Amino acid sequence: MSKVRFSMVFALAASVTAIAFGLSAAQPSTINDGVYTAEQAGTGKEIFERRCSACHNADFYRVTFANRNNQPLAYLFEEILVTMPADMPGSLTDPEYEAILAQILQLIGYPAGDVALDYNNGSMHNIRITPRAN
Repeated sequence: MSKVRFSMVFALAASVTAIAFGLSAAQPSTINDGVYTAEQAGTGKEIFERRCSACHNADFYRVTFANRNNQPLAYLFEEILVTMPADMPGSLTDPEYEAILAQILQLIGYPAGDVALDYNNGSMHNIRITPRAN
């Protein structure tokens, strides 16, 4: 085998290996894995109380999450983004909506973690809604 052909085969094998390891590292997590920070939920609490709590409480969200079992968290985020608040849908910033979603997760008992929710980096598509771990 010529050096050029060997180099091409080696480069292709290295690329395939890197892709395989990258995909295995990006396995979906669940909302039980601490997908928001306590600080983010704290920021969301004030906004939630001002903009959401008059119509929505913890029981509402428990049912909402139960009805979305195994869906990506991004789907719920996108729905909230385009429909809430009911009187001015889409009127908040992405970080405000992320903070509200963090507050909702905290409100219904999901654990906080070390990394804040971030819709723009695509990670919410890999986070699955699952029943709360006991």
